[in-house]
Amino acid sequence: MSGLRDAATFINGHPKSGTSLIMTLLDSHPQLVVYPEETGFFRRFAWRTVDVSLEDRFQLAEELLIHIFQWDSKNPHPSQAKFRDRDYRDVPFEEVKNLYYQHLNSLGWTHPNILTAAILAFGESSGQLNSNTKRWVEKTPHNEHHADKIFNWWPEARCIHIVRDPRDNYASYRRKHPEWGPEYFANSWRKSIHRGWANQARYGSQQYLIIRYEDLVLDLESTLVVVRDFLGIRDDPMLRQPTRNGRPWAGNSMFNELFEGVSERPIGRYHQVLDPEIVRRLEAALFLEMRRLNYPLGKPVSPLAWFIWMGYRTRWGLNHILRGLSRKGNGHSRREQT
Repeated sequence: MSGLRDAATFINGHPKSGTSLIMTLLDSHPQLVVYPEETGFFRRFAWRTVDVSLEDRFQLAEELLIHIFQWDSKNPHPSQAKFRDRDYRDVPFEEVKNLYYQHLNSLGWTHPNILTAAILAFGESSGQLNSNTKRWVEKTPHNEHHADKIFNWWPEARCIHIVRDPRDNYASYRRKHPEWGPEYFANSWRKSIHRGWANQARYGSQQYLIIRYEDLVLDLESTLVVVRDFLGIRDDPMLRQPTRNGRPWAGNSMFNELFEGVSERPIGRYHQVLDPEIVRRLEAALFLEMRRLNYPLGKPVSPLAWFIWMGYRTRWGLNHILRGLSRKGNGHSRREQT
């Protein structure tokens, strides 16, 4: 199984853009091991293990990576408590834990191997890992911001970056984060796709694929051909049926909808749920990116909305510079004190 060490696949993109959909379409493919939950590896785990002992790294892995298999029906983990499809009691935690330790000893206790071992241990325990396995898959939104680490740590990695019409993306995401105004969201969405384009330019389209959510939903067959060729996997009927850990997946809609298979209903929902003024503000902020991605614009961009957007960007840019100067100053102060 050591040959799978570098056979990494990461699903990238802004939250609520379709990252879960592409993950669940890949989930039951016989040549893939797909980790059933977001690991947040780069944002929540890797930085915490820089200067800790091997034993502490293993303990952190139990708490942050393989904890999902330590099922407690009376007190489930918060990430699983409200989701019926996140019950992994059929994956024995102690077996995953032991296999994880074995894989780490075999691969070596390095940062990338911490994640690789966790996914291979899950695959072996769940019966997905076998001689036909070609790649393993991890999905966490915002992985695109860590592409340099990904391709440095896993030179043979592949990244699938999914992007969604920002108006629909915002209509969904604001239900999770109502405090996010359209400009704040637009800044986050813009950073995500610009990082994706930069990654593709640097690493090439053979390692970094960008697909639109709308193409995946409206033209599933053609998009699956692209994805299959990109990953080097064969066609399989299970690519058309979303599953999580092999069980049917009904979606994670922020509108409390359940779907059978791939549904077109989320496309264009912003027409019903977003105020026209909000839509105009999103389009004013992102019209260049939307044109490049072939998303149709509504009315001509309002100059006032565009100036408001530029005001936000200027303020955020200045705050970023000031924070950087403050960190530098604090670093100099600490060095002087020592």
